Order: sequence, then structure tokens, then C-alpha cells
Amino acid sequence: VILFSGAPGVGKSTLSLQITESLSKQGYKILYVCGEESPEQIKQRSDRLGLEQDNVLFLPETNVKLVENYVASNRSSIDLLFVDSIQTMYEPSVLSSAGSVSQVSECTNIITNLSKGFSIPTFIIGHITKSGDIAGPKILEHMVDTVLYFEGEKRYEFRMIRVEKNRFGSTDEAGIFRMTNKGLQEVQDT
Repeated sequence: VILFSGAPGVGKSTLSLQITESLSKQGYKILYVCGEESPEQIKQRSDRLGLEQDNVLFLPETNVKLVENYVASNRSSIDLLFVDSIQTMYEPSVLSSAGSVSQVSECTNIITNLSKGFSIPTFIIGHITKSGDIAGPKILEHMVDTVLYFEGEKRYEFRMIRVEKNRFGSTDEAGIFRMTNKGLQEVQDT
């Protein structure tokens, strides 16, 4: 389970769509849970970026129990799961609004258990607060296997991804990207 976090507008969804295109071209079947944007908005972005999403199913849902039921019923047709974003998800039995500390914590717990129970690699997209922290409880970072921070100013073209936590490997890696009208392009190490 990978928590992919960054400020609004930095390019989290754009990079996620680029990742889904790359993996879908390799034959992987991807479920992309759309809580942040509608499938129509995502399709418009994909079209604008020239991305093909042939093996990607976009599920417009914010109720985490319905997502859990969908995954359980369709397990054989899901190789990878994206949840965009965790702050839009809610668990109906938790008596607080989506994005609250208790909702983010409970929804992450459900998605993490779902991912590990069905052995589905999962990307959870999360927002950064104005103070630079991941929105939601600090325990969120402890619930996942990897935490990636996507940094940069949306007014400028360069972005950086750094690994804050990695249960299964190094945290010494970083990626530098340039935002273009065709999405994020890797800046090669020279």
C-alpha cells in the first residue's frame, strides 16, 4: 500500500493516470476509484494528455464499504487499485464527515486490509495541508507500506517525488519531473 501525497494541483492525479496507462498497456487491469473528480473529468484529462486507459475501470464512489464490496465481487478482474483521494472517502458507520481524522483513519484501515487481504497493490492519493503535513491523522503514515511526497509549485514546471517511508526498501531515492502539456516528463540524471 502506497500513500502518494502532495499539495492540490501538484500533479498527483496526472501522474496516477500516466502510471495507469503504462500498466494497462502491459495488460494489468486497474480499478481507479474516483472520489475527487468525476469519470468525465478524468476522461477529459486523459484525452488532453493523449493517454489510453484501455484496461482501467473508473469507479465513481466515495463510500468505502461499496468500494470494498465491489473489489470483493470483482477480485479476479483487478490487478491494481487507485483511490483518489482518501480525504473524499467515508465509512457510513463513522459519525463524522469525509476528510475528518476518524474517517480518514477508518477508510485507510479498510482499504489497507482490502489490499493486503486480496494481494492487490494499492495507491492511496492524499492531500497535504497548508502546514505541509499529510491531511488526516499522523497514524495514516504508519498504516501504509510506503509514503511518497510529491512536491513542487503548480506555477512552476518542476516537481519532485521523494520517499519518506519504505517498509521494503530504501528511502534514498527521488524523482524529478517536468510538467508539460502532455503530463509529467522524467528529468534524467546526467
